[in-house]
Amino acid sequence: MKTILVLAILCLSLVPSLAASGEIAVVANKNNPLAALSKQQIVDIFMGRTKFYSTGQRIVLLDQEIASPARRDFYQNLVNKTLNEINSYRARLLFSGRFALPKEVSDDEMIKWLEKDSNAIGYIEADKVNDSLKVLGYVD
Repeated sequence: MKTILVLAILCLSLVPSLAASGEIAVVANKNNPLAALSKQQIVDIFMGRTKFYSTGQRIVLLDQEIASPARRDFYQNLVNKTLNEINSYRARLLFSGRFALPKEVSDDEMIKWLEKDSNAIGYIEADKVNDSLKVLGYVD
């Protein structure tokens, strides 16, 4: 009986960590020219390989704040890299002049920014997507 109780407690202690690693939506303004993005296109945009839309407009890239669990989960699931590895990669691109750092914003700021700027692309937890945003893809 004790063993079952201990196992039940251990299983329940895992539930919050499973919920925290939910699906993350890559989102943009409803008027953004993109309809959807493949995982490879999302990788290319967030890793600095794609900087412009096909129309020639510059992509305004938004990133969650550095301490955000969504940011950690996003890059871990997208490219299987830790935030330290992402920061090192970006530092090399930044110093080579081939990359501009994304704007770091909170969830609320990201949603407000995306509602106003049709060239911006960001990511939020899927359950925070509202009607003013267009989902371009998911990272889970």
